[in-house]
Amino acid sequence: MIKKVLIIGNSVRNIACSARKAGYIVYALDCFGDVDMQKCANKSQLLGNMSINELRHIVESFGDVDAIIPGSGFETLNLKNTLNNTSKITKDTSDKSKLPDKLESLGIPHPRTESMDKADGLGFPLMIKPRTGSGGMRNIMVRNEAEMNNFINKNDDSHDFIAQEFIEGVPCSVSLISTGDDAVAVALNEQIIGAPWLTRIPFAYCGNITPFHTKSKEEMVQYAKQIAIEFKLRGSNGVDFMLTDKGIKVLEINPRFQGSLDTVELSTGSNIFDAHIRSFDGELPEIRESRCFAAKTIIFAQKEFVITKNISDILIKCMNDGKAVDIPRTGLTMHSDEPVTTMLATAWTRKMVLDKVRQYSQLIKKRTEV
Repeated sequence: MIKKVLIIGNSVRNIACSARKAGYIVYALDCFGDVDMQKCANKSQLLGNMSINELRHIVESFGDVDAIIPGSGFETLNLKNTLNNTSKITKDTSDKSKLPDKLESLGIPHPRTESMDKADGLGFPLMIKPRTGSGGMRNIMVRNEAEMNNFINKNDDSHDFIAQEFIEGVPCSVSLISTGDDAVAVALNEQIIGAPWLTRIPFAYCGNITPFHTKSKEEMVQYAKQIAIEFKLRGSNGVDFMLTDKGIKVLEINPRFQGSLDTVELSTGSNIFDAHIRSFDGELPEIRESRCFAAKTIIFAQKEFVITKNISDILIKCMNDGKAVDIPRTGLTMHSDEPVTTMLATAWTRKMVLDKVRQYSQLIKKRTEV
């Protein structure tokens, strides 16, 4: 029986707190050491730049654990008792250059995609993305050949990017729990991307709203489950979509816990971490209807600044009021365009919840001048 878990990732507050709420003994390793992450974890430690052998040594310092759970940035981690997708599955699903051919073979609609050296065949405008990861942070739209050449000249690693036809619509996702042989959709989510009141980065992931109501729900769920079963995904996984005027298209697969974890749990009352653990024994959760709308917004720094005690006190008060999570440590230097903190809200309608979380975000930005 699994009781003691070690969670490792770039930022693991949402996973650690979900695990704690489900009654697990939680150890955590991440790069931020947020105040609320430390409150949720029985024991935690900061990750620095280290080799895999150094990481193994730190993992061993926590003693025996029943399971190791990788978060964002550590998806391919392969240590004893790791409960995650295999490294091969993670790499196959995360590589945006290989995914389109697989989706094509499954009859699942997706944007036309090419390597950078064949991008001209797609026409303009184009969306340029890293082959793996980034959360939209490094996505860029190019409108013509001159902008394309400028991008290539400025980026020595341009061969690690792909080009996609630029499609407009509503970005959204399906959150799944999968056993490898079957899957259930626990929520549909609307994504908040590049909101100018939260970030200066045009395509950065800034949060989401759960649930997402759409006439394309059945189609989205069908495609997401088809993908989960085809790739033999296990645990908590997500599929990103774009809802366009011409229908739904799959953008990418996230073979890991997603940023929507907070709003899915707030909206449905489910515990995603516990469902993740149980899925490795072949158990799928019951589908719960949303009991309210839940929203989260990520506030990005517009300039470099230090988390002073005054700023920390403001954020901790918001945390204690249930309005904020991901609370940075006092004395931490926040760099321009880095995520600072996350605001949360619940309400009975989409408009109400978006208004509330936007009000919270603007109030924090004004009081902290981030």
